[in-house]
Amino acid sequence: MNDKTFGSIPVEEYYEKSYRIRKRFIEIFSKLGFGHLTTAFSETEIMIALFEGVMRFDENRKPIDKFVLSKGHGAGMIYPILEDMGIFTSAEIEDMVRIGGDITTIRDYVYPGFEFYGGSLGIGIGMAAGLALGLKQNRQDSMVYCLCGDAECYEGSVWEAMLFAAHNRLNNLVVIVDRNFLGVSDFTENMCGLEPFSDKWLSCNWDVVEVDGHSYEELLEVLSDTHRRKSSAPLCIVADTVKGKGIDDISNIPLKHGYMPKAGDAEEAIRKLEHL
Repeated sequence: MNDKTFGSIPVEEYYEKSYRIRKRFIEIFSKLGFGHLTTAFSETEIMIALFEGVMRFDENRKPIDKFVLSKGHGAGMIYPILEDMGIFTSAEIEDMVRIGGDITTIRDYVYPGFEFYGGSLGIGIGMAAGLALGLKQNRQDSMVYCLCGDAECYEGSVWEAMLFAAHNRLNNLVVIVDRNFLGVSDFTENMCGLEPFSDKWLSCNWDVVEVDGHSYEELLEVLSDTHRRKSSAPLCIVADTVKGKGIDDISNIPLKHGYMPKAGDAEEAIRKLEHL
């Protein structure tokens, strides 16, 4: 660790947030009885870095920058982050995620910057590219951040959007790929190899940076510069992650994609949760 500060938060405090927010995720979704813990835990540091360290909000906490979650199965992670940010109380969050709960509050507020999350995989990057183009045409000083999964990049629509974004010089678009090397059933390189992955983005005329997706030092270093980019190309950040990061016995294992401990097992899962 070092004494770097991003915004007003020392980097050490971001790691404490990771532990606290993962713990809260387990508490919330174990009560619900289902969720996608492993995919949420691979993206935890990326999401916290974006929402609490990089994305800009106005004085009314309305978003200046936009966020698109293309890997829709990771959407649950936004709830404990919004709670940590003070947007909603713990009671409001738990009511929102229960079956039959009140979601009017969050619909009225609109996720801060959360423009879309994908159901069918592969469509979020196209949505983000369209947002970025519209913002440019309207001369708005906003960034669009899109988080997608690596196995999602098997979809042809991803590559169409990549070509479109580069052609239109959408340098206000940043795609972060959660490169955990796992799909639902197997490792990506066993199913249909993606490597050399970064080279494929480069060949489509994107700028590319590779980072450790669980290192706030690396994530925030590159993300903090995105508002001041000089390049005319869109940026892809390939974030090397571990699916299930934080709980060793479910990490990096095929067929744990939809894993979620039930209420009776939540305490044991929290006990195993590591401080990173």
